[in-house]
Amino acid sequence: MEKPQSHCLTSKSAANIACALARFALLICLCLAAGLGAAQASPRDYSISPPRVNYTADGEFAVVSFSVSNQGGDASEPSQIIISEYQSGRIETSEQLPALAADQRQDFSIQLPLAKLSADGIISFKIEAGIDEFELAESPIARDNSQLFHIDRSQAGGENRAAETTTAAEAAFDLTIPIVNMGVNFFGDGIQLNERRYSSAEMLRALGILALALFCLWLLSLILRLIFRRPPRFDAWQPPYAMNNWHDPNSAEGRRQSWQFHAQNSALDPPSAPDQVTVLKRLQDKRGLILGSWQIRAMRTAQYDVYGRINRTEVVMPSKLVKRLNRVLRRAPGYANDELRKAMAPIAKSLCRHALGPVEKQNLMLPLALDIRFEGVAEKIRIQFELYQHHDRAWRLIDQWEPALGPVGEYVPEHFSFTLNGQLSGESNKAYKARLRDDVTRLLARLFHHHEAEESAARANDPQSLQDLLNTEEAPWGDAPLDDETDPRSIPAS
Repeated sequence: MEKPQSHCLTSKSAANIACALARFALLICLCLAAGLGAAQASPRDYSISPPRVNYTADGEFAVVSFSVSNQGGDASEPSQIIISEYQSGRIETSEQLPALAADQRQDFSIQLPLAKLSADGIISFKIEAGIDEFELAESPIARDNSQLFHIDRSQAGGENRAAETTTAAEAAFDLTIPIVNMGVNFFGDGIQLNERRYSSAEMLRALGILALALFCLWLLSLILRLIFRRPPRFDAWQPPYAMNNWHDPNSAEGRRQSWQFHAQNSALDPPSAPDQVTVLKRLQDKRGLILGSWQIRAMRTAQYDVYGRINRTEVVMPSKLVKRLNRVLRRAPGYANDELRKAMAPIAKSLCRHALGPVEKQNLMLPLALDIRFEGVAEKIRIQFELYQHHDRAWRLIDQWEPALGPVGEYVPEHFSFTLNGQLSGESNKAYKARLRDDVTRLLARLFHHHEAEESAARANDPQSLQDLLNTEEAPWGDAPLDDETDPRSIPAS
């Protein structure tokens, strides 16, 4: 007994659904019929264009040319075109205007005999079209149904000359834009542009479409920028050196392997303690050229606030700045010291501007960390580590080696980190920014310097202490401190 009841309920549900669909379809038909009825019931709206006046060759007639357009619904009955004298109101001529359909336009040319005019000289006339019980005189809808024009009898003669009454055309509009040849009339329920009249609803639709088009263009430009102008990235970095656990930590290979992860860059800083030991890493190509076959992939600056590692200010440099730096890197082998610093100056200025932009004034005294990401072709590059110890006022080379690389693929990543001093006590903001630009210029120029091997060979037979080098007048970087920039390989190892 349950199965027939289930079948009955299913049939009843299907009938209810069919009834609901039929009602929905009927509702849609009624809405369409109402919309069509409203469209058909919209009144006509005639508009007359500014007339043009020409004269016949014999000078007996003035030819008035104009057009009448219907900006509203279909007209059901014909109307009249009446030309009358503006001052006296005397009707000069009239012509039947046929019923125009919606958006239909018809041109007219009416001849006025000059001999029948009541006065000489310039005479003003008024032309009216379609003013009747559908478009009442003086009503807002009939405001564009009339135009003024002038006839100058002195221009009529034996020659075939045309005289357009621009004065009448300009007087017919509230606003005239001569650059685009556009006349504007303002109404309470709309606006007229030349011969076309737009209602308030049409203006709102047009503004809505324009706003939608501008939004779509903005969205398209945003998508294109995201596709073709991607923001700079600074991905996480893993050292490319192989970590071999079978090396004895007390052996030479084991000690070298542990030193590799302490190397930050290729700069040799002044010692901070007696017998200090430090390790450097140098990026070269197979021929020993500094940064040969290497290129810079990304740069960033980072700074922590005065409260510790709570709010980190990090700025990734734009790709344009990285490309400029790579161009200088490719040309660096042909630059002298002063030329290299001159090429680095505008890049350092732009880098400092980006780095200090988001930094607050109370955090200017904190140091900045400058990180540079390199990438080189595995078959063309080499990485060399050098271990130094400061002894007898000089850095002395203890050991140097090339690391074993892990499975890095076609390209080898590397990373250099530098520390830039913050604002000093008593130093103004302007002086700090100028000093920071000089520090960055000197740092980048020293990093790209390609004449270290030549200088090392020239001074190999003249061992000097670091203090002697500081006092020499032939400094490779002018007034820069030599303890930061002298190649440590120029000091013989003990």
